Amino acid sequence: MDNLLRNYLEKKFYETEEKSNNGPGPVVTFSREFGCPSKLIAQLLVDTLNKYSRTEKKPKWRFINKEILEEAARELELKPVEMNYMLNSGEKGLVEDMLISFSTTYVSNIKIKKTITRVIQGFASQGHVVMVGRGSAAILQGRQNTLNLRLVAPVEWRIREIMKLKNINAGTARKMVKLMDAKRTSLIELFLGHQMDLYLFDMLINCSRSSLEEIVSVIFGLMEARNMFRESII
Repeated sequence: MDNLLRNYLEKKFYETEEKSNNGPGPVVTFSREFGCPSKLIAQLLVDTLNKYSRTEKKPKWRFINKEILEEAARELELKPVEMNYMLNSGEKGLVEDMLISFSTTYVSNIKIKKTITRVIQGFASQGHVVMVGRGSAAILQGRQNTLNLRLVAPVEWRIREIMKLKNINAGTARKMVKLMDAKRTSLIELFLGHQMDLYLFDMLINCSRSSLEEIVSVIFGLMEARNMFRESII
């Protein structure tokens, strides 16, 4: 499978007609159901894009994840753990009259949303980034040269994966799936301002039916079809 993927990517890169892209730099976002290997897929995608680039010149593709929380926390003068707590608390954790549990500083939900939005848009403006979660799909909806992906899988498959990963029993894993799915949906809806639907995403990928390499190959193919890496293969 690795050889097939490598041959496919090499062929696609070197068959590509070199054209300039004057639009905003390319961005890929991953939204995921709990238990789907989003970080592994995102990192493999970044490694693959950089490996098959024709040039050693920048820009290089980057995987952005914890950097979003760290930058937002810095701007709000909070600790990353505080920022993560608030985001995971969903709408309940971001109401106007909430006093942050870990801090004496009052931060309104509007300020938090604006800060996260500004940070994500800032990373996106640099281009050549792959982001996981943090409401990035909602914040960047409609942006040019952006691919919003949703990783999904049957509940039972995700429960088995979480049991293996965290060494916990099925009951605990099932509770985690229910809780984390609800929190992640709530976060997306917080930035959307309305109920999430699947039309937000360009593609849904069933992680239970394909290997990591196959998933990356599909994503790469869609990016190639959309001319998303013209700038990085000069």
